Amino acid sequence: MFNAKNLVRLLLAAAVTFEAQAAPVAPDPNKLLEQSDMARGGGLKGVQLNSSVTEIRDGQPGSELKLQIQAAATDSLISFTEPPRVRGNRMLMQGRNMWFASPDVRKPVAISPRQRMLGEASNGDIATTNYSRDYDATLVGEGTVDGRSVWVLDLKAKSGSVAYDRIRYFIDKENALGIKAEYFAVSGNVLKTARIEYDNHVRHDGRTVRFVSRMEIADALEPSKRTILKYWDVKVDDISSATLSLANLTRN
Repeated sequence: MFNAKNLVRLLLAAAVTFEAQAAPVAPDPNKLLEQSDMARGGGLKGVQLNSSVTEIRDGQPGSELKLQIQAAATDSLISFTEPPRVRGNRMLMQGRNMWFASPDVRKPVAISPRQRMLGEASNGDIATTNYSRDYDATLVGEGTVDGRSVWVLDLKAKSGSVAYDRIRYFIDKENALGIKAEYFAVSGNVLKTARIEYDNHVRHDGRTVRFVSRMEIADALEPSKRTILKYWDVKVDDISSATLSLANLTRN
């Protein structure tokens, strides 16, 4: 015999079951962050690449630096190659500590990842990314960026020796690539935003994976103030511990 109440119960149960099956499984935010880091050099046993940093003002390119970057695990060496006036300058990052050296300086000088290198780019922006080491991640939502479905992570600094106190990070659901970032000051205000592209490819663990090719950083209050970082000639390779040694930073 037809029972309306039973029919309603069945329909409600079916709707709940369908919703549970359709809802995407929320990832572990720290594991997702660790996975996304690899496409920006974090966690790889060794990588070397070339980079340029170009300041843009009112749509016109201005000052530019060219760099060679060598990195392994949590350490990075950045060698300045152009223009000639900065050739021979170096920056070394070991964990969360950073030093600068130049041919006319006898001893390395401790510097902060928060210091500005050129335009909107800080020292910490240049080194390979290891957000999973430096930040605690919380999944705060979902959204879209340029039509792509993303997970939204809130990253809180584990210490004061990193480039930013807090980051809102947008990670593509399809490939776990971080495609947008918003960088916050201690005050809670947004300092800068960034868009990130991945058109490079490297071989890692027997497979081809995408790697960062371009990053555009803009001032949050004056978006016309932009800095573009480009990356090319990326190779996954062993980097010796001597290359990333503080004792060797001032040696040619």
